[in-house]
Amino acid sequence: MSLRETIVDVLEGRTPAYTPLCVYDWLLGFVWKPWSPLPEWEPVIEHGLGILEHVRTVRQVQHGVKQSVEEKQVSGRTHRIERMETPVGTLQHVTADWWDVEYRIKSPSDYEVMQWIVEHTEVQPCYEDYQVLEEQSYAYCFPIVIGSQSPAMILCNDYTGPERFCTDLALEVPELYDLNEAMRKLHMEEARLIASGPGRYVKWIENVTIDLLGPERYAKLLMPVYREAVPILETGGKKLLVHYDGRLRPIADQIADAPFHIIEGLTEPPEGDMMLDECRRNWPDKVFWANVNLGLFSLSPDQLRQEISAKRNRAGKRALAFELGEDIPPNWKDAIPILLDVLRELD
Repeated sequence: MSLRETIVDVLEGRTPAYTPLCVYDWLLGFVWKPWSPLPEWEPVIEHGLGILEHVRTVRQVQHGVKQSVEEKQVSGRTHRIERMETPVGTLQHVTADWWDVEYRIKSPSDYEVMQWIVEHTEVQPCYEDYQVLEEQSYAYCFPIVIGSQSPAMILCNDYTGPERFCTDLALEVPELYDLNEAMRKLHMEEARLIASGPGRYVKWIENVTIDLLGPERYAKLLMPVYREAVPILETGGKKLLVHYDGRLRPIADQIADAPFHIIEGLTEPPEGDMMLDECRRNWPDKVFWANVNLGLFSLSPDQLRQEISAKRNRAGKRALAFELGEDIPPNWKDAIPILLDVLRELD
């Protein structure tokens, strides 16, 4: 059975012949085009490692927005200044070596500018990108359609930053909720186009930080989006993966009732707060594409074998795959084959 067929067995909730292991394409410096292996990666790929390829099948085109980018060196760091000019105001986003220094939204009036941008954004299909990927991908590559995060997570992670997001939620700033509603409508337009396009598995990189959001606002801001979008995706034969790699126990009951099909990036402590057997008891109908904690790669080979075996046994073999989604460990040449061997040996 091929690697692709094995992963499909997992994602369809079946028990695969063995538990597969994949690595994100962008961790290898490659995004959204067929991946050709670097020579040093060929041995672990031949050993059975899969490459998870991410591709977008829709694009967003903003109308009436003048965009500009400026870069300058400040104290040895590259500051990138992005401006979005509109008839109702200008937003500025600044990063230093790609880390956020200044978010776009800094005041209630900035929410209104971003809402104008969202309301003048068109979603267009780019299905040909996926088709090219399918035609040119290697047998060890597995394509995943990337969709946008749910609106609240875009607001928190990209537009406002966590501090303002939490503050404005607590103060119930109306402009935040108005923007969230405009983004929801755009998100559903995207979901309809994705549903009509190629690919079966759609991933939202949610990065839910439940300590910031809280169970009540998870129920108010995220669950309605899942309940509206998943049936749309299902009309096109799609399954939704949500990237949840942090603490989840405070919303475990809500996750059990959520309509998405696959929890991707699922991580045991210390990054997360639930062990895989607890996850399985709480969410028996969900598929797990679980992340391997980077800290495990500092263990001795025997300890690494024991830990990955214990993880697999806690989760069970059905509906389970593993991935490297955080970073590439420095000892990957030796450690990844150990993981692959253990996962193939387990019943």
